[in-house]
Formats: sequence, structure tokens, C-alpha cells
Amino acid sequence: MTVSQFPALQFPLSKGSRHLAYSSVGDVNSPHVLLCLPGLLETRATFDPLLQAADGLQGLRVISVDLCGRGDSSCLPGDKGYTMQVYLEDIEHFIRHELMPDGKPVPHIDVLGTSMGGILAMYLAHDAHNHVSGLFFNDIGLDLPWMSIYGLYDGMKQAGRLPTPEEMAEQFNVSIGAVLAVQSPSHFDLPYRKDWKGMKFGHLLNGFKGPVRLMHGGNSGVCTPQQVKALQREFAKAQVLEVADAAHPVPFNAVVNQFVLQALHLPAATPAKPDPVHQAPVQQALQTTMPFDTPVAAPQPKAMPELLAEPEPVQPAAATVQEGTEPRVGLLGLLKQLLGATKK
Repeated sequence: MTVSQFPALQFPLSKGSRHLAYSSVGDVNSPHVLLCLPGLLETRATFDPLLQAADGLQGLRVISVDLCGRGDSSCLPGDKGYTMQVYLEDIEHFIRHELMPDGKPVPHIDVLGTSMGGILAMYLAHDAHNHVSGLFFNDIGLDLPWMSIYGLYDGMKQAGRLPTPEEMAEQFNVSIGAVLAVQSPSHFDLPYRKDWKGMKFGHLLNGFKGPVRLMHGGNSGVCTPQQVKALQREFAKAQVLEVADAAHPVPFNAVVNQFVLQALHLPAATPAKPDPVHQAPVQQALQTTMPFDTPVAAPQPKAMPELLAEPEPVQPAAATVQEGTEPRVGLLGLLKQLLGATKK
């Protein structure tokens, strides 16, 4: 079972009696916040190594969140109704009340999203009211190729078979309802664009001027070299880290953590309690295998490239999401449609 090493803090939601669970390190009044969103069936525990590396840095608060039905967050009523729209609304409520309480300055907010969390990050950045100043994508590009969905499907298999919903719920510390929901055509209910290659989200960042960073696996079947080049064409100053031998997603090891923390360009990113003799090395935590978001064991990251200087981030301009005419479908729903099409 995937359980975070950090205490579960509770954020009450305005609708009903639900709450979101989250972990946090750093002063609540820090001027800089890094909000971490997990993948499809991940929990906030996946970010534990990053929180450990950031603990004690001055001027920075790092937060990881359990989406509903995952980890220590509440399930939805009847353990039903899990959709991307619900996740987005919950996170927006969290941002606007926990990170921007009345009477306090709005902090500089960066969002780090793994896989599905990266897609949610694009929708968050699209709305200027969320005050997203910078983005980190963990092995997800500006679109999701149809062929990548086949890879995600294969990533669910264990010992040559698909685990039962009960097995997945127990192993990954999520509700059975959440497991079943991601297999439903109604799970991905946010508007998006598509073409013959796949689902497209890049238009959500039209006008976004903040820094964009990407960590991708050298062996990833989701964020391919073509996806990396496409992102770099749209964001010429994007910082990119390739992790050799990693699949999907990138694990938060010492090199990845260093890349993330350095890319924040904190004005005083020094340990609050430095060791007078030596600085303890960043702990490289083992990554827990997740369905859809499965890193290979013990990846050996490449040396971190020279970081590019970035302009001072500005707030993203509001735009209108253009809703496509395609049906709203989940990842496995798309897969089922594709498999059905090939049989005809």
C-alpha cells in the first residue's frame, strides 16, 4: 500500500463534508509555493522524496495533495462520480482558499504535475484566477498520443494479467470507486481538442508567459522525443531534463529533486539548519509502481543540463477553452473505442 511518510493535513471542501488530504513542508507564509499533483491512481506519497529534499529551504512551501478517493482524502458520496472536472474544482478551491487566504499576499505559485496531474496543471494555468506562475511537467507533453494509451494499458498489467479493482485499490491506497472511474468513458469530462494523433492540450497555455519545465524518461512511451520537441517549439526557453532508462513517469530521485528546486530560482534557497561540517546528501527514495504511471526500477539519470535563465514570470492571460465536438471519454474509454475500431 502506498502511504505517505508525512502527516495528513485536512482541507475542508465547501460542498458537503468532504476534505482533501495534503502534506506540507515549509512556512505557511512562504512567498513561494510549489503545489504537486499526482498521477491517475497515485497518492501524495509519490512526492515524499521531493518534500524531504525541500524541507528546511527558506522562502519555499512545498505541498502534495491526494485527489478525492485517493490516500487520505475523502471518497465521493457513494464512491461514485470521479471525473477530471471534480478534481479540477477541488484543486481550484484548495488554491484559492489555502494558498490565497483573504488578507494575505498572493504567493508565487508553481504547479508540478505527474502524468494526469500535469494535464490538470494546464487547465489550472489556463485560468488567471488561479495565479499559476510556473509549471513543471513529469513525463507529459502538450498532447497525449493515441498510441500512448496502449502503453498505459500495458502498464496496468501485473504478471501478464490485469489486476482486479479490489487488488488495485488495496495496493495503491485508493478507493474501488476511483479505480472503476478511470475505466469509464465519462472520466475525462473536460473539454479538449483532438486530431488523428491524439488528445491535444497545448492551446490551454496560449498566452502563458511563465517558466515551463519538463522531466521525461529516456524510455517513456508517453512523453516521446516528438513530444519533447513539440513542447520546446512552443516554449523555446523551457528547461528539460531527460532521465536515462526511466519509463513513465520520472522518479523523484536526487537529480530530479535538484533540477526542480534549482529551477525555482529561490532568492534564499539555503537550509534553515545547515550542518556545520557537511551537507547531508539528498535521500533517493524508492518509487512505488503505479498503474498508468510506472517508472522502471532504479533509473540512472543523466547529468543535469545547465539551467537557462528565465524571465520574471507573469500571470497567464485568461482565455476561453474551445470545446471540441468529440465525446468526453476517459483513458481506458478511449482505448476501448480504439480497440473496437480495429475490430471493425
